[in-house]
Amino acid sequence: MRLSVLGAMLAATISIMPAKPAKAYDMDCAIMLCMAGGFPPSAVCSAAYAEMIRRITPWPSRPPFGICTFAAVPVELGGPGGEGELDISIPEYAWLRRTRVLWFYGRSYEPRDEPRQWDWHIRSCDHENSNCRYLIRVHGSRTPWPASFVSENDQTLDYPGGGVVFFRRAVMVEYGDYEGTMGHSEWFRY
Repeated sequence: MRLSVLGAMLAATISIMPAKPAKAYDMDCAIMLCMAGGFPPSAVCSAAYAEMIRRITPWPSRPPFGICTFAAVPVELGGPGGEGELDISIPEYAWLRRTRVLWFYGRSYEPRDEPRQWDWHIRSCDHENSNCRYLIRVHGSRTPWPASFVSENDQTLDYPGGGVVFFRRAVMVEYGDYEGTMGHSEWFRY
């Protein structure tokens, strides 16, 4: 009798609790899937884009996306039903490996008894925000940084702009969709 009363109480408690929808992917998978579509307008992709930007905006900076565990999601929940994590080293994910995190640093100064000078550089890091290299490095220029530059993915990108600048740091993500069309985030100053 006591066991049946306990079972009835448990059933009543479970029935009044709201059901939460099952998530078939984690945020890293959402970032990758939305990136594949060029971040189409939707609540999920807006959240994925915001999370990607939050991760690269320092400090400490993290990669724009991590390991997608979508491969381990059961078929019943909309996943492929595999094991482990998504393997992005296969040719089908070449578009994802083209993702770059671009870092800009620029400053303007007046050395003693000399005209104004500008220093700037752009550093490009892979999708894991490691394996970085300088795309552009200029010191002691008599002119400010130009309006645009060409990235490693052959995309013409504008420098972070905005008025008279004596010091500026900014970060952006350059990414492609599954068809190879390149896109990028805006520059985020920090």
